[in-house]
Amino acid sequence: MLVGLNIILIIAIMGGAIAFIGDKLGTKIGKRRMSIFGLRPKHTSIIMTIVTGILISAFTLGVLAIASENVRIALFGMEQLRAEMDQLNSDVAAKNQELEAGKKELSEKTVALNTMRKDVQATQEELEEARAARNAMSEELVSVQEAYRQADARLAQSAKDIQTLENTRIELEQHIEDLRVTTKRLEEGITHVREGTVLFRVGEVLSGALVRPGLTEDESAKAITSILNDTNGLILRRLGIDENRAVIYVSRNNLEEVAKQVASATEPMTIRVTAAANIIYGEAALAEIHAYPYQKIYDKGDVIWSAEVEGGDNAQFAVLSFLKDVNAQAKSKGILPDPISGDVGSLPGDELFDTIRQLSRLSGPVRIRAIVNEDTYTTGPVQIELRLDPVRTNTSGS
Repeated sequence: MLVGLNIILIIAIMGGAIAFIGDKLGTKIGKRRMSIFGLRPKHTSIIMTIVTGILISAFTLGVLAIASENVRIALFGMEQLRAEMDQLNSDVAAKNQELEAGKKELSEKTVALNTMRKDVQATQEELEEARAARNAMSEELVSVQEAYRQADARLAQSAKDIQTLENTRIELEQHIEDLRVTTKRLEEGITHVREGTVLFRVGEVLSGALVRPGLTEDESAKAITSILNDTNGLILRRLGIDENRAVIYVSRNNLEEVAKQVASATEPMTIRVTAAANIIYGEAALAEIHAYPYQKIYDKGDVIWSAEVEGGDNAQFAVLSFLKDVNAQAKSKGILPDPISGDVGSLPGDELFDTIRQLSRLSGPVRIRAIVNEDTYTTGPVQIELRLDPVRTNTSGS
């Protein structure tokens, strides 16, 4: 816009200046009545006016051409400009075609991209499914490996059990063979054996021993078997037999039950082997095993039982009755009684008779106490002494 205003301003100034000069020149020519080319002054004035107009236009165009590049292009470069415009129009048309082709290609690429995105999403879903399946297969593989390990362990344990059973079978066969030999020997002397001497009565204690705690079931069974072997040797010596053979028999169930009881104990256990039936010379000794906790029941000086009795003629009955109470009290505390007699201890005969004599000489109520002579454990026996103390009664007179 500023260029256009400059051009208008130049044209106005140039036009005014040239018109002024032309007017002055025409006036001078008219006043002097000048003639050019022999023409009349009037015609000369007309020619000068025309020439002046031409000069004004030419000079104006020249100044504009000099002052403005756009004017120069409009005057001298129009054809080139038109050619350039045609070329530009052609280029624009080509670019529009390329743009349309690009838009079409972009649309196709967008469709392909959307399709690819769907394919990628489907592939990701398949990948997630594959991962889930892989994890499931991994867990299943771990389970299969664990099952295989357990099965292998069971197989190894079964092999050990089979070997153990095989060893047991061999032992049983040897045991059966020993029984056959023993049976044959017993059958040979059965007649006089049936009328022979009874070595041990049913329930009688054949032997006893202590077993420490903390053993396994197998170790407990071995310890009990060792006790049975010692008991077997004891009976062989009582029978006067020098050869080493089995004469004592215990049921396997009895052995296993006691072994479990000993294995589960947290304190020492005392093992008793008792006769399951009368053991007669020459016959097989049937026995039973029993286990009891081995504990300290009484300290030396403890009073097992005390009671007031009457002195005098009933002294013997009172002392014997008191001893029964002592026996019952000791058994209730855990002392194991003798299976035959049921007693838990003994009192020397002279001490018993001396106590009866002392009580018979006293009259009135007497305090009798049974005092332990030494520390006593579950297996007993209880060694006691009896002490008599007359009961003093306070009497008041009037």
